[in-house]
Amino acid sequence: MSKVFSILLIVLGGYYLFQKRYRVINTVLRSPFIRKYAVRILMNIPSVKRMTMNSVFGRSQNTIYQ
Repeated sequence: MSKVFSILLIVLGGYYLFQKRYRVINTVLRSPFIRKYAVRILMNIPSVKRMTMNSVFGRSQNTIYQ
């Protein structure tokens, strides 16, 4: 019985977090240290870095960064 109750609580908690995901993200990223660390991690992903650089500097999609 407690295993079923635990699974039910996890599912309900996941559903609630999904519904409030933007509020949770804003709350977590309010801290400058965590925000800086999150940006550092995201910029290590090549596709995210490429899209960011393209939007900031206005380069075409075919530009290869060296």
